[in-house]
Amino acid sequence: MIAKKSIEYIRSHVRIEEIVIKYVPSLKKRGKNFIGLCPFHREKTPSFSVSPEKQIFHCFGCNTGGNVITFISKIENLTFAESVKHIARISGIEVEYEGEERDNSSIDQIRRINRYAMKFYHNYLKSNAGEKGMSYLLSRGIDNASIEAFKIGMAPDNWEMLSNSLRKNKADMSICEKIGLCGKSTKGVGERYYDKFKNRVMFPIFDRNEHVAGFGARSIDDKQQPKYLNSPESEIYQKKNILYGLNFAQNEIRDMDRAIIVEGYLDVIGCHQHGLKNVVAPLGTALTEQQVKQLSHMCNEIIMLFDSDSAGINAALRSITTSEVFNTSIKVALLPEGDPFDYIKAHGLMGMMIVIDRAMNPIDFQFQNIVKKNIGKDKFLYVKDFFEIIEKMTNKTHSDYCFKKSSELLQMNEESLRIDFKKYLKEQSGRTYNREAVPEIKKEIITYETRVFRDLIDLIINNPEITGDVLIDFTPEDIKDPVSKNIFERIWEIYKDENELKVDKIFDFFDKGIEMDFLNKAIQKKTTIQDPKAAYTEIYVNLKLQDIDKKISNYADMIKKSGSDKLEYLAEIEILRREKEKLNNYIYNRGSMIKN
Repeated sequence: MIAKKSIEYIRSHVRIEEIVIKYVPSLKKRGKNFIGLCPFHREKTPSFSVSPEKQIFHCFGCNTGGNVITFISKIENLTFAESVKHIARISGIEVEYEGEERDNSSIDQIRRINRYAMKFYHNYLKSNAGEKGMSYLLSRGIDNASIEAFKIGMAPDNWEMLSNSLRKNKADMSICEKIGLCGKSTKGVGERYYDKFKNRVMFPIFDRNEHVAGFGARSIDDKQQPKYLNSPESEIYQKKNILYGLNFAQNEIRDMDRAIIVEGYLDVIGCHQHGLKNVVAPLGTALTEQQVKQLSHMCNEIIMLFDSDSAGINAALRSITTSEVFNTSIKVALLPEGDPFDYIKAHGLMGMMIVIDRAMNPIDFQFQNIVKKNIGKDKFLYVKDFFEIIEKMTNKTHSDYCFKKSSELLQMNEESLRIDFKKYLKEQSGRTYNREAVPEIKKEIITYETRVFRDLIDLIINNPEITGDVLIDFTPEDIKDPVSKNIFERIWEIYKDENELKVDKIFDFFDKGIEMDFLNKAIQKKTTIQDPKAAYTEIYVNLKLQDIDKKISNYADMIKKSGSDKLEYLAEIEILRREKEKLNNYIYNRGSMIKN
């Protein structure tokens, strides 16, 4: 467990604006706050705000908000504890622990075992026994500096070397089996493990924080199939979330405001080796939405650089739509020959940059690809391919551009194309879709008392200096509304521990739900209250009047039901009426003072 003092140290020493700017390239100072494009939804006009004064962020577009820990949790998809560790790591802060040991979790054990395996493979490659692997890498153009930087290794041509070494060093072999380094033999007597990777060049796959998440293994003999083997997915290794080489490329991507996507490990290493260092690769053929999201936090442009063969083109086509929900533009560059590594070796950095700078926008790329595929065919036979792309366009500007572009490529009248497109849509409208019934949304009923208590919470959040006064007058048990009560309980806890309320801390207790929505709406309000204490007094009086009216009503009901004990109830009602009169006089006198 992370020590509480470590969490508090991070809160007091880490500035939210310094963390957020690492993920939001567009973030700029504007007045007291920082403004930029929201990293959680696509937008053209910046609506994402960071308040250095309150140490919170908020998007007025998608209503997402919170403190620095909330931000990292949402953007990196981490738990609270993982977010604290991540912030500490990128801020150079040492985290202290209490209770259970820091390296006792399954994730920490996986990382230790993977790092051990990486060193084992790397040392084997550099030994005399690894000569075959070294010869293969050198023959492909990988130099010794790259082998060292990317920690490339080799799995021995032996079924037990790594397994025996792991057992000797007391590794948990069940974890080694789970992450795909070893397999368990069921033959013979006793427990026996064997190596899963054998006689292959090993590429460690790092996450952004330099942890070894898994391995890619490439055969060095064409007879050995499959050509590539990868680690199975685990708690720390999900292909859709990791980009090979991002740990090396992320600073360069930010500096260049551009990421270049290639297909394979060797392409990444070769490009870095020749000076093109903002290059990464997905662990598969298509770029995923999660990977685009990561890159959109670092840069405003993604260039997909593919081989000239059909596999590269198809991969680009599958990946294009993943950028549509993020604040980044995506372009496609196709090499006239070879793969990126071979091309940069032959033409140098400048030759490669010419290809990259000629990258096309997705629409042009898709349309030109249609024409290229259908060379020699009657254009009327493949006009439908253009319509299928236009049909998916939700932006009128984009669809207008598509009609203009397709009319140029097909050498057809644009108006005629639009007429034919309407016919095409009419034909398609006959298709049926399976739609699940939309559940009826029940509107929340807000009572007067609930509304006043929520106004009170709103007032506290925007004016934390009144918290002490409120906690003297109210306890969580006084509040019936569960939303207000849950937030009030957290305010009570924070104030009780520190004798003051730091608003950003409230967000630690809520991940999502009505409470989080309420907090996000509260912090975005531009309050103009000049005297928060007077505003609180008014809320207090209104709640007391509400409580008095409720009690008077209850006593009145008792009198109707009672046969004889009316005097006692009448006495209670009289006391309550006098108290109510005093409160009403207070409101009247206060109103007169304000007018004067």
